[in-house]
Amino acid sequence: MTNHEKIIELNKIWYSLIGLDHHKDRDCHFRISTHYHYGDLVEYEVEHYGYIMDEVHEEFSTQKEAEEYLINVLKKGILEEIDWHLNPPDDFSSSYNKDQIEDYKKRTLELVSD
Repeated sequence: MTNHEKIIELNKIWYSLIGLDHHKDRDCHFRISTHYHYGDLVEYEVEHYGYIMDEVHEEFSTQKEAEEYLINVLKKGILEEIDWHLNPPDDFSSSYNKDQIEDYKKRTLELVSD
């Protein structure tokens, strides 16, 4: 599976975890931009401006580095959200059952271990 395909699958898992109660548009978008400078310098910028996950703004010299970074950002966010659903605050009840959450965790770890 390519990094591009992994990012798409991880983003599907991420959206499934955060979009259950209502749509969170800013949290659903991740971006890798290509910047061409002065004819020979190329940079790849990873961006995310959400509410749930910390904002991301990092630059890399290769697309592969940017994609690998984004994969790790998504993995970290997914695992934190899974932990939150497995251990919700006292005043919140997760709409997911434990089997669904464990399946998301298993799928995430499979995707990032390839």
